[in-house]
Amino acid sequence: MATIKDVARMAGVAPSTISKYINGGNVRKENVASIEKAIAALDYRANPFARSLKTGHNRSIGVLIPDMIASFYGNVVTNLSRVVREKDYHCLISSFGANHGMERDNLKFMLGCGIDGLIYAPEDLSADEFNELTAHCSIPIVLVDRIIPGVEVDAVLVDNAEVVYEAVSGLLDKGHTRVAIITGPKSVYTAKERMVGYLRALSDANILYNEEFVISGKNEFATGYHGFEKLMKKAELPTAIIATNDDITMGVVTALHEYSAQIPGKVEIVGFDRADVCSMMKEPLTVVQQPEQAIGQIAARYLLERIEGFNGEPRTQRLKCKIVTK
Repeated sequence: MATIKDVARMAGVAPSTISKYINGGNVRKENVASIEKAIAALDYRANPFARSLKTGHNRSIGVLIPDMIASFYGNVVTNLSRVVREKDYHCLISSFGANHGMERDNLKFMLGCGIDGLIYAPEDLSADEFNELTAHCSIPIVLVDRIIPGVEVDAVLVDNAEVVYEAVSGLLDKGHTRVAIITGPKSVYTAKERMVGYLRALSDANILYNEEFVISGKNEFATGYHGFEKLMKKAELPTAIIATNDDITMGVVTALHEYSAQIPGKVEIVGFDRADVCSMMKEPLTVVQQPEQAIGQIAARYLLERIEGFNGEPRTQRLKCKIVTK
């Protein structure tokens, strides 16, 4: 494997000049061509860990999310990755499967593996736990999708309560008076906010809250599928359902198709995300579409600004969702 000295010898310059070029320093124009030619000829690869010992940066950021399979997180990570790559950073990605112990362990690991910053979607961590784990950590952290109450760091969120309020109000305006909701774990920040929007819409329309129409569980297909089954066994059936997660939405839609022949009357569904898939269904769904691209891009920009020295007050950006009608 070629070393920096080999590159310097072939290019006819000092090793310090090669190091300066690799790390983005100013190098004489007449030397750049010979350096690049030597690097290509020798197939030289800089050692990021050795470089980090000198510069304090290894050009990597951590991304810690609950789920790698969910399309929402996949789109967020794809877009933030594009932004950091433009600045020559790489992503180290980990997920914790909505497991509290694994969330703690993975956060601790991320903070100890030499990353320059972290983008993190928390699930069930308290402020005390977060502060304990980050007590000796000096890297910037940006939260996405959720916050940890009591933790003051940059965050990129969406208008969860407002968009669910709008979606449920739309169903009520159509004449639905029995609107059910299938949502994520009660402890998760996004599920709490979406529940607030649901309750406010009912209250403003003078519809009495019915706990029989509220189902919560993990943000997964099974919650939507079995949640729909439970609702269809109630003495009083809902005429509309809002599913507040993309995997839950797919579970609800699957169950609806399987049970449609047994359901008296029509049940209207409003889902979350997967607008492209939902629009191609035989009966297209109305869905809440989150600005996944913008979430990833803004979170990456916030983190890079912190890495590059910005030390202003913590910023919270709350982005608007849109309702895509069928």
